[in-house]
Amino acid sequence: MTFIRKSPNEKGWSELEQVSEQAHVGAEFPKQSQPLLVMHHLSDLHVCDAQSPLRPEFLDRWADPDSPIRDVVGTIGCYRPQAMLSPHVVESMVQALNKVTTGPLSGHPIDAAIITGDTTDNAQLNEVDWYIALLDGVEITPDSGDSNKYEGVMDDGAEHYDVKYWHPHGTPAGMQDDDARAKYGFPVVPGLLDSCRKPIKSTGLKFPWYAVHGNHDALLQGTVTPDENSQESIIGNKRFIGLPSSLTLEQTLGAFDEIGPASLPRAEDAPFILVTPDVKRKAVERGEYAAKHLSSPGAPKGHGFTEEHVQKKHMYYSTNVGKIKLITIDSVNEFGGWQGSLDVTQFEWLENEIKMSDRLVVLASHHPLSKMFNDYAPTGRRVCVDEITEMLLKYPQVIAWLAGHVHRHHVEWIGPEIEERGFWQIETASHADWPQQSRTIEIVQSDSGEIFFALTVIDHAAAATYGTAKATLEMAALSRVISANVWQKRDSLGAKIPADWAMGEAHERNTVLRLSARI
Repeated sequence: MTFIRKSPNEKGWSELEQVSEQAHVGAEFPKQSQPLLVMHHLSDLHVCDAQSPLRPEFLDRWADPDSPIRDVVGTIGCYRPQAMLSPHVVESMVQALNKVTTGPLSGHPIDAAIITGDTTDNAQLNEVDWYIALLDGVEITPDSGDSNKYEGVMDDGAEHYDVKYWHPHGTPAGMQDDDARAKYGFPVVPGLLDSCRKPIKSTGLKFPWYAVHGNHDALLQGTVTPDENSQESIIGNKRFIGLPSSLTLEQTLGAFDEIGPASLPRAEDAPFILVTPDVKRKAVERGEYAAKHLSSPGAPKGHGFTEEHVQKKHMYYSTNVGKIKLITIDSVNEFGGWQGSLDVTQFEWLENEIKMSDRLVVLASHHPLSKMFNDYAPTGRRVCVDEITEMLLKYPQVIAWLAGHVHRHHVEWIGPEIEERGFWQIETASHADWPQQSRTIEIVQSDSGEIFFALTVIDHAAAATYGTAKATLEMAALSRVISANVWQKRDSLGAKIPADWAMGEAHERNTVLRLSARI
């Protein structure tokens, strides 16, 4: 079963219903096969501290349907009305994946899971702690700042009520309804901002799982390298609600871009409100992300990272899983910008790892090849898409590349039409945005030596309806229906990239791919 949107009401809001998921399309999967790798693929969890004061959510209103410059700015992505429910979605997904213990088509046991980056939303230590605990079955309290009240932009305090954000508790006395409810049909959900901050006793993945470094795991808002000033602000007591008088929106967005350098808006005389400071919001420094995984109780120890990765501040590694050599890549440009690339040292390491492998190779990174063009480097140089592709196509043992980042299901053949060289690149959708899905990927070999990939979309365990939105799975269900109704992505309101785009075409969801025999 999967979820689709029902017909919208007069305000464009659509409830969800469950329907039968499409049958697998593509090649004919072999009746008998040998497993090479059977793996759950999760991506872009975006576990989010939605109360963090350094989040520039106010920028997102310029992408709203009523913005005069909407066509210029496109999608910004600093504000999601469901962001505070991100831990509940991850827990719901873990519960769903734990029920899938064998490949849906092959019947071979699941070897492991991989999470291809953007495990956190704003590169904060508390977000890293929450994400690891959710996957390892440790209780979390997804709250920060004042434990007695919600202090994000959606709170119901009349002194800083803003109609551009959804306020689930309703409208304060004497104020007008927010746009989300008045224009776009969003619901009132009493008590949600209290319920979402209560402890979650997580289930924990039953499978070994491997981590991949993403731009939101290293950079503020996935774009800006943390420095002393931003570290002070992120743990501090000021939440900025607008730009300083010296900066225009164009200047701000230009400094907060896909290719570095990138910088957050300067504070100067920017308007702000006071919130509760919290040192646990400290931004992750390079190497800390790997270090956090070493203290995880889950398997394998370090989830791919070792003490050497902490010391060298390298967030890439290789390991054997099933009968495959799995090589994870750190595609984050540490100098800033949200698109990807590799430094020369990693690129040379990658080629050597492939060249020396006597196994078939599956790569995993956060960015897909199409987004590996962030060449900004104040020192050294960055290796980008053309050079990476040319190198990979020399080696027939490379058969697949798993990625996320774009928040969509997408499948693409990389290489010439003749199959002796080339590989399948498989992108999987996010937990943050509609349709909030993962995949199971089965890689098997037939008796004739051909290689087959069975891709199966997996929904998280929450139902179509959210009830009172008090229990964990009810909040995950609410997050899903909100993600399907975000006003900036509605077809009916002229979205350039509507929400359903992320679901991919039929051949990018439940599908069977084929490769001729390799090594």
